[in-house]
Amino acid sequence: MFLRNCWYAAAWSHELANDSPIGRTVIGEPIVLARRSDGTPYALEDRCPHRFAPLSRGRLEGDLLRCMYHGLLFGADGRCQHVPGPPVGAPVPAVRSFPVVERDSWLWVWMGDIAQADPALIPPAFGLDNPAWVMQSGQLDYDANYQLINDNLCDLSHVDFVHERTLGFVTGGGWSDELPRLKAQQRSLRFERWFIGKAMPNQPVLVDRWCTYEYHVPGVFVMENRSYPHGTAARIDFKAPDEPPLSYRIEQQAVTPIDERRTRYLYATGFEANMPAKAMEGLFEVIQNAFAEDRLIIEGQQRILDATPDDRRMAFLPSDKGPTAMRRLIATLIRREDEAAGQQQDRCADLDITGRG
Repeated sequence: MFLRNCWYAAAWSHELANDSPIGRTVIGEPIVLARRSDGTPYALEDRCPHRFAPLSRGRLEGDLLRCMYHGLLFGADGRCQHVPGPPVGAPVPAVRSFPVVERDSWLWVWMGDIAQADPALIPPAFGLDNPAWVMQSGQLDYDANYQLINDNLCDLSHVDFVHERTLGFVTGGGWSDELPRLKAQQRSLRFERWFIGKAMPNQPVLVDRWCTYEYHVPGVFVMENRSYPHGTAARIDFKAPDEPPLSYRIEQQAVTPIDERRTRYLYATGFEANMPAKAMEGLFEVIQNAFAEDRLIIEGQQRILDATPDDRRMAFLPSDKGPTAMRRLIATLIRREDEAAGQQQDRCADLDITGRG
């Protein structure tokens, strides 16, 4: 099951050129993304109503998108503007349009009720073009349900084991030693923790690292890692720091369900702009290797789950608090959507549509 009334990161902004559309599938629905002549994006159902050909294989003509099977031409609002050949007896049905917003280098698509598509609900991120940061981005697809990837990102204790020689090594480990502080928010969770006396990569000095991230519905991870001179955490009574750090690293990641069994993962990492390019390249290679490690174990987990009887229950550990809280939050929002949809159906059933009332 998927949450519909939320913003999904369908693609990186740089994936969508000005002169050609692209196709994506989000929560099982095919979508075509395109740009108007002024560069602003729009999103339509990737299904021509004539023969169900993919509009993402079509051609842009100014603000319009032409299906290149039989030539039907559609506007950014989804309405058919032209049908080649003799006059059509009945109007061609419109293609469904989706609200889309370009922000923080992602193209966000709203999959639910258009009346509820509030851009204020888009989770804040950093973007790739901010001059304050040196950023690199990538993406990969999982053959696994999106909830398993949400679980992975809401419980970073796995870093000590899955990423023992990659992220675990460069961060100094200790992710499984104690639980982070967890704060539940309206549509997100916030995780905070100090790592005390950790070695900096290739340097003899020890530091205290303040690590915090928010995990937003439906699966958006925004992290900040700041390092301070060893002793800082104790000096400020292990509270959130408000002084300039020695180093500052950021992450933005989005988990976007393709369907029930496939998920797209869009990720970026960055440092302050004074980070040497060579060091950034080395760090990004470590991160890419780590994400490949995640995919290997999560896809394996999905295969085992598929072969496991429904009455078998997973063991619960204290570190499962984050994944459990996120699953409950998503389930609560889905239940509210279902209840609202049921109420709307009840209201429609109460209306007299026969004309006899």
